[in-house]
Amino acid sequence: MSHDKTPKVMLTFNFCLLYGALFAVIGFAYARVQKVNDQLPRTGLFMLYAGLLLWTIYLIVLDRSGVLRPLVNPPRIPVFVILPAFVFIAWFYAAGKHRPFIQHIPIWQPVLIQSFRIGVEFLILGIYLKGIGPVQATFEGYNFDIASGLLAIPVAWLLYRKARIARAATWIWSILSLLLLANIIFIFNTLVLRPQMWGFTQNPISAEFTQMPYLLIAGFYMPFAVFLHVFIFMQLRKPKD
Repeated sequence: MSHDKTPKVMLTFNFCLLYGALFAVIGFAYARVQKVNDQLPRTGLFMLYAGLLLWTIYLIVLDRSGVLRPLVNPPRIPVFVILPAFVFIAWFYAAGKHRPFIQHIPIWQPVLIQSFRIGVEFLILGIYLKGIGPVQATFEGYNFDIASGLLAIPVAWLLYRKARIARAATWIWSILSLLLLANIIFIFNTLVLRPQMWGFTQNPISAEFTQMPYLLIAGFYMPFAVFLHVFIFMQLRKPKD
């Protein structure tokens, strides 16, 4: 019995490991900017982690309450998870909260952080191998977002080296990456709402997908990728140094 549980435990551990790593990266970036910019409150780092912790608790409550189950039309994950995350992103940039960070964080750093999507794609593959979702949602199917994470590394290197083509390469990569992200959203939504498009008679995604830690895909990893893309676009709009 313990042997049967090993893959599930490892998958859960890997979800938590990536989540924790991104928590650390976000906190480290905030602390660095806070040292050189007095516009940020002294309690800012505490408030940041408190906000992330509250969001995590919110996702856990959604999981435990069963609000997101079953996966039916209208879909509940977009309403209760993705929409609130996007509202926060819109508020963050509309309120100008990004400005202190734009000034002090080199553009190559958020681009490099986008390589975390490589890990996310392997987590999605793990979900398929566990029988929670179909192969179509993985990079063995029609989800090609792993290319976004892989290409983020050379693009970040070009930006770090201030190569002549770096800016153009970043624009191309950013647009391509957003299209690949939109493709993932399309795949998951159509698998749930229009499974016949993929040759299924019913939704092939298990209700277990709405539980933690799998809920982190829609509840953190995807919105964080979008957040970083907006941040990168804001930096690309800055005049050249």
